[in-house]
Amino acid sequence: MTQSKIKSSITLFANIGVIGGLIFLGYEVQQNTTQLRAESSYSINQALSMLNSGIYNDPVLAEILDRGEKTISSLNSTELCQFIAFQFDRINLGIHVLALEKEGLSEIHFPYVEFLIKEFHKQPGLQEFLVLIQDDWAGSRELYDRLRIKGE
Repeated sequence: MTQSKIKSSITLFANIGVIGGLIFLGYEVQQNTTQLRAESSYSINQALSMLNSGIYNDPVLAEILDRGEKTISSLNSTELCQFIAFQFDRINLGIHVLALEKEGLSEIHFPYVEFLIKEFHKQPGLQEFLVLIQDDWAGSRELYDRLRIKGE
């Protein structure tokens, strides 16, 4: 075997090794992306569960939220603080979901952001809340604009 044939054989095996390595790398990236999607979906579902369990386990909070969604003026100052804190939790979760969706990492079982927007459009108290906080809004402007009633 001549030296040029040996060099050609080594080059061929090296190229096959590089191609194999690239295929393996692609597979690993796909596995990591799948794992990230699963973890982000789980974290969103866990956050929703914690948010909802606060309502299920606290009838006083549930009553405050019910009255506040109809009109904020029905709440005293303590109840208003609780109402605002809860709504910020909902909105922050929505901002988180939007960010994950933009990155292609969210695969939640239902469209949380669309659900949130529908809720805010149905409830006059939630629209009052948005007016109340509009000057202090520090979150996603896109989400804030989508939460506002269309046509305002």
